[in-house]
Amino acid sequence: MSTLQEVLAVLLGAESEAKRIVDDSKNESEKFILNSEDKFAKDRTNQIASARSQAKEVMETALNAAKTEAVQISELGKEERKRMQKRYEENVGPLVEVMVTEIADGYKKKGS
Repeated sequence: MSTLQEVLAVLLGAESEAKRIVDDSKNESEKFILNSEDKFAKDRTNQIASARSQAKEVMETALNAAKTEAVQISELGKEERKRMQKRYEENVGPLVEVMVTEIADGYKKKGS
C-alpha cells in the first residue's frame, strides 16, 4: 500500500507542478500581451506626434509661402499703380489738348 501512496503522492505532486507551470505560462502570456499592447500604444503615440509635427511644419511652410506671395503681389500692385500714374501723367496733357481741340472744332462748326 505504501507504494500506492507513493505513486499517488507523486501524481499529486505532478498535478501541482503542472498547475504551477500552466499558471506561470498564463502569467507570462499576460505580461507579453500587456507589453505588446504598451509597445503598440507607445509606437502609435510616437507616430501621431510625428504626424502632428510634420503637419505643423507643412502648415508653417504654407503660411510663410502665402505671406511671401502676398508681399510680392502687393509690390507688383504698387509698381503697376506707379506705371499707370506715369502713363497718365505722360498722356493727360496731349489727351486734354485733343479733347479741347475737338470741342472747339465742334463749336466752330456749330457757329458757322
